[in-house]
Amino acid sequence: MQIRRFIVAQIPEAGAECILPPVEALHAGKVLRLGPGDRIDLLDGAGTRAEAVLTAAGAGRRFEGMACRVTARQAVPAPALRVRLYLAPPRARLMGDAVRIATELGVRRLTPILCRYSVSRPDAAAAAGWLQDAEAAMKQSGNPFRPRIDPPRDLAAALRDAAEPGVFGAVPRAGAPVVAPAAVGGDVGLWIGPEGGFTDEEEAALAGHGLAPLSVGPWILRVETAVPALLGRLWGDRGHA
Repeated sequence: MQIRRFIVAQIPEAGAECILPPVEALHAGKVLRLGPGDRIDLLDGAGTRAEAVLTAAGAGRRFEGMACRVTARQAVPAPALRVRLYLAPPRARLMGDAVRIATELGVRRLTPILCRYSVSRPDAAAAAGWLQDAEAAMKQSGNPFRPRIDPPRDLAAALRDAAEPGVFGAVPRAGAPVVAPAAVGGDVGLWIGPEGGFTDEEEAALAGHGLAPLSVGPWILRVETAVPALLGRLWGDRGHA
C-alpha cells in the first residue's frame, strides 16, 4: 500500500484530531483525491511521526479544514551523527536535487557557500524553494527531521561560523589518500565545493581550519555525485545508531 505522508507543525497525542495545513490539504484532496477513512502518515520536521486517518474532507476548492485523527504517535531518536553540509550550489534544478538527496541521507543543517568558481550565486530568497525540496524528500523518505537551511554566505564567513570538526571534498591527487577517516558521531561538517572545485587558496583555508580532505574513488566528481557519495562515506555502516 502506498504511504501518503504530510507535514504538520505539531502532531497531537493519539486519539486527538489535527487539521492539515492548506498546502497539504490541497495536495491530499485535489491531487491524491483522499477523503474520510483514508489512512495517512504525519511528520512534524522535529522528529515526530504518526499514523492517522482522515475524518473530514475539508470545504471548498482548497479543501480548507481537512482533518485527521491520530491513531499512533512516535518520537524518533535523532541519529548520533549530525551532519552539517556546506555546499556550493550548482545550477537551480541540480541544487533542488542536492537538497532532496541531503535530506534523504539525514543532513541536519545545510549551509550554501559561495566560492570563487561558483556557477550559481543565489540570494537568501532561494532558501524558501529549497525548503520545499527538503519537505518533498521528507515525505518520500519518511525522515521526520527537517534540515535547517541557511541563507547563502561566502566561504570565509562560513568558516568563521563553523565550530564542528569536518572534512572537505578534495580532488584526488597522486600520493594522497583516497579516503580520509570518517567521524564516529556527534557534529561533523562536510564541505563540497563548486563544479570548478575549491581554489588552492580555499583548500588552504579549509585545511587551516582543521578540516581533512575526503575523496571517493580516483576521479573528479560532479556536485550532484559528490553529495551522495561523500555523505554515504560519512555514514559508513553506522545507519542511525
